[in-house]
Amino acid sequence: MFKHFFLISRLLRQADILYFHSVINVLPLLPFLCFIRKQSQVVLDAHGVVPEELLHTGKTMKGKLYQLAERSIFGRVNKVITVSDAMAVHFSRKYPRWDKSYLKYPILPSHISVADLSNIRELGDEQTHVLYSGNLQAWQNIDLMIRLIKNNRSAGIQYTIMTGQPVEMTARLAAEGIRVGDGIAVLTVSPNELQRYYRKAHYGFILRDDMLINRVACPTKLVEYLYYGIIPIVKSSKIGDFKEMGYEYVSCENLSDGLPARKSHINAELVSRYMAETTGLDFKKLIGRER
Repeated sequence: MFKHFFLISRLLRQADILYFHSVINVLPLLPFLCFIRKQSQVVLDAHGVVPEELLHTGKTMKGKLYQLAERSIFGRVNKVITVSDAMAVHFSRKYPRWDKSYLKYPILPSHISVADLSNIRELGDEQTHVLYSGNLQAWQNIDLMIRLIKNNRSAGIQYTIMTGQPVEMTARLAAEGIRVGDGIAVLTVSPNELQRYYRKAHYGFILRDDMLINRVACPTKLVEYLYYGIIPIVKSSKIGDFKEMGYEYVSCENLSDGLPARKSHINAELVSRYMAETTGLDFKKLIGRER
């Protein structure tokens, strides 16, 4: 900041377009925002509600600093890119005086770039397959998932847990008296192998709490589930825009060991619509200066 003060300020003065990838990258430039010309186009790619995320995890000072950065950039920004309509609504309520453009650009995994209805073909008379894809972070509610598995086991259900922490996951299951191999598999698979398990699965755990961070998100895992016709098993159904779009889900409170082995055409078609909204977008034009 001190060594390159004049270089940084000169670059900001010369720029026609400034693109900030989240408020995380606004904070280091707070002292320089005054050097941005009024005619320059300033774009914030929000990528989450950073201050609220930090405050939720107890990082109060960091949360307040990023809140300052967010408030400052909203005083100057021309366009805000969000991952969901719900995120745009959040910012509209938080900054009601800001009246510029919101642009939705959801995060879609690259391996689902082409709609493929074969993802939801029915596999015939078989077990009901329930999977989980992810690690053991606190916000994944692993303890709740394990209790749900423990209380909903039968010969007709196969549980598959795909995680980068198989030893820890196996230990957590064992602590609840659940032995791997008895209708339950714990695996570590490469990204290229994921689709093999997604194609076979009927249901998938995504046990997010009902809170702002999840209500405005666009979780990659949920998009993958829906794309493959998987019906999410949820703690809260309010995740991003998906409830408003009409996705099929099963509440963990209504989970039973009699889940039918079926795919969801509704969920697969929902992601196809999502993809259609973004495939033709020219991102350079989206963030370009308005003429």
